Amino acid sequence: MYTPNFCYNPYGYSYRGLPVLHQYPVYYYDRQMFPPINTKQFIQSTKKFRILVNEANKIITKITTSPRFAHDLMDAAQKDNQSKVDQLIQSTGITVKAKSHYTPDGIVIELTNAKYQGDCCTLRLGLNW
Repeated sequence: MYTPNFCYNPYGYSYRGLPVLHQYPVYYYDRQMFPPINTKQFIQSTKKFRILVNEANKIITKITTSPRFAHDLMDAAQKDNQSKVDQLIQSTGITVKAKSHYTPDGIVIELTNAKYQGDCCTLRLGLNW
């Protein structure tokens, strides 16, 4: 009867769950499964993402410092006036593409500076009201 042993033993197990030494050597090959590390693309992505963070900060600052703007944004969303919501978001001074959708619980604003599908980068702001 096999008794499960929760410790990994590369030499195998006996029928009682005790380690057993094999007559032949066990070889382990150290293969590299991934290509060599190149951080160029990663660093470029973070530089592009920093731009989006600064743009998101413009929107957040406008909402927090202008109660009138916050009211107008919520009002347009509650009335399902997508063009007014988009116009208000653009009026914050952002320079990147923005998409938004809203629910009775809040708004999601998606900022992107991607030139094409799959390009870097996208930042989503999820704000409740």
